[in-house]
Amino acid sequence: MVTLLILIFLGLFIGYIGGYAGIGGAPFMIAFLVLVLGISQYTAQGTVLTMMLGPMSLLGILTLKTEVKKQWKNILIGVFSYAVFSYFGAEMAFRFGELSVKKYFALLLIIIGILQLIPQFQKPAHIKKREQIPTFWMLIIGVITGVIGGLFGIGAGVLMVPGFLMIFNMKKNYARALSLAILLPPVSLGAFIKYQHEGAIDWKMVAILFVSYFIANYLGAKHGSRANLKNFKRVYAILLIGIAIVYFLQIKYTS
Repeated sequence: MVTLLILIFLGLFIGYIGGYAGIGGAPFMIAFLVLVLGISQYTAQGTVLTMMLGPMSLLGILTLKTEVKKQWKNILIGVFSYAVFSYFGAEMAFRFGELSVKKYFALLLIIIGILQLIPQFQKPAHIKKREQIPTFWMLIIGVITGVIGGLFGIGAGVLMVPGFLMIFNMKKNYARALSLAILLPPVSLGAFIKYQHEGAIDWKMVAILFVSYFIANYLGAKHGSRANLKNFKRVYAILLIGIAIVYFLQIKYTS
């Protein structure tokens, strides 16, 4: 019963964050399952990745319909490239071994944390913010985030949004809309096939986390559209880096 309540709270909390900032909360979810509930890294990644096959960001996207419609071509490119290359990322995960994946996952948390802080350094006001990015770069981003998503069981929205903001100087809501829309279809299907084959999915957890995340995602997106995210991202970054340190300590004392 306690575990059930913890999972429901986790899904609601991460779902709200996912809609609020458009960055998803899969890294938090995986880390919590591993560090608090004692689940293996592979099972945590496979479970969260499978949960993301459903239309988790649907309610969040409904608050950003205009931004989504203007980017439909890039959304299709992102979905296709992500879906294909997520399989290769999952293959890499099982070739590396669980201990190595945990180390790389902790390093990824630090990188994501740093990326959340970099956009705080605003570009000059005279540089116009974009509503779209070049098609070629969308393809490259889809490939890279697909591999990373399959390797670590995350939706990679935590990498997309900072990249859109920092590299391409996109408008905040357009960046959030593009990330959420790409992750709406079952883009992790390739990776799911590999994790399922390895038996690294807890289907009961998938159901609980999906329902609670789906409910909270809409409220988060609604509030995030009007929010100033600077302070939120600073806290988010510090928490990610802190979790990474805990990961490294656990690896040190269990290996």
